[in-house]
Amino acid sequence: MKALISCLYSAVILFSTSVASYPLDSLHWNHRSILFFAPEKDQYVQEFMKQTLMNGCLLQERDIVTIIITRDGFNQPEDLFSPEDIRFLQQKYNITQDSHTAILIGKDGLEKHRWGEETNWRHITDLVDKMPLRQREMTYRQSRCAI
Repeated sequence: MKALISCLYSAVILFSTSVASYPLDSLHWNHRSILFFAPEKDQYVQEFMKQTLMNGCLLQERDIVTIIITRDGFNQPEDLFSPEDIRFLQQKYNITQDSHTAILIGKDGLEKHRWGEETNWRHITDLVDKMPLRQREMTYRQSRCAI
């Protein structure tokens, strides 16, 4: 019995660390994410925030949650990650101190695309729409964002 519990515990740890985009206690399987790392809350962060609002329907329809993490302590949503979680994410995604890096994470927890300061939202939504899981989602959910 003790050996079985030990094996299960080892398997959970091995599986969790190999696929988790977020810290182990998060719910990364329910949505896609865009992690936007920046040195400070500057014009690129402000523009990303504005564009996120402008593209809210398209992002929500694709189950994309946006997260902003800056080195100067601005985080959105606020208090989502602990300082240890943020360090984990910065190390996991090899984020340099002075860079603006955005990363699209799929529902499978894996990195799908990476870019810099400016976001091409059309490219991102097209990229997501080509993913197999999104293709299946589109067969049973009609777009509510079209005019």
